Amino acid sequence: VMGKNSIEWQLRTFLRDLSLTVFYILAVLAAAEPRGGREPVSGERSGLDVAVAFDVSRSMLAEDLIPSRLDRSVTALRQMTRTLGDARFSLIPFKGDAVLVVPMTEDRVILDLWIDRLGPGLSTVTGTDVEAALGRAKDSFPGDDGRNKVIVLITDGEALKGHVERVSRELAEKGIPIYVLAAGTEEGSTIPLSDGSYVKDSAGRPVVSRMNTTSLKRLSENTGGSYHDLSRPGAAADLIANIDDSRVFSESRGIRFIGVNRFRLFLFPALIFLLFFLLARIIPWRQR
Repeated sequence: VMGKNSIEWQLRTFLRDLSLTVFYILAVLAAAEPRGGREPVSGERSGLDVAVAFDVSRSMLAEDLIPSRLDRSVTALRQMTRTLGDARFSLIPFKGDAVLVVPMTEDRVILDLWIDRLGPGLSTVTGTDVEAALGRAKDSFPGDDGRNKVIVLITDGEALKGHVERVSRELAEKGIPIYVLAAGTEEGSTIPLSDGSYVKDSAGRPVVSRMNTTSLKRLSENTGGSYHDLSRPGAAADLIANIDDSRVFSESRGIRFIGVNRFRLFLFPALIFLLFFLLARIIPWRQR
């Protein structure tokens, strides 16, 4: 039998180690599912991702919508998640800041749990930073996986902060429309507190919260979305129908092309090197 210091033994050890190393490299490359070229497939309905930016500022407690702006908005959101049953949703409550509490998911259980918690108590930061909300919504979309992406902004539009025009341009460039569900009325309403009193200004007079329709309409128009007034009958249903219509039907455009998975180009050679490694270990080599 070969001695460990012989040339044959050293050669065998080198080939065995080399085979194992090459196997590992090829296996990792195969697991990465590399793609190259394109192949035609028949068109089919694209998936839908909906990022919901939900205003939880104190003005949403106003009662110009019955029973309140907040309650009506929550009801509309639940209607949306039920009707768009095959869509994925993310949820971003916002006031003076914005937090992604539900990443993009199909899990309706966790989504419903957070919808139940929507309200001013979720944040202590005052204000209505819509720029931060839309930024978080944009970032909640996974990579470019071919799914249709839309943002639903639910707010009364009062005292909006941030560079709304800038973020709307960025979304328009990425082809992500904003669908606005405006909660409130232009006549407005006082804002009740838990102790039965109302929010007052520095002079001690009750604050009247009014919906800002102009900025909200401009935001939806600039991104190719649509504006819906929650005070009007059927507003939520119209919003859902518009979102559903935004889905891309590739069949109407003929075939589409997808990248071809090339993992086999690495998997089969990896198996060959693994076999060579095993043979080098198992089969005894003898000197002549």
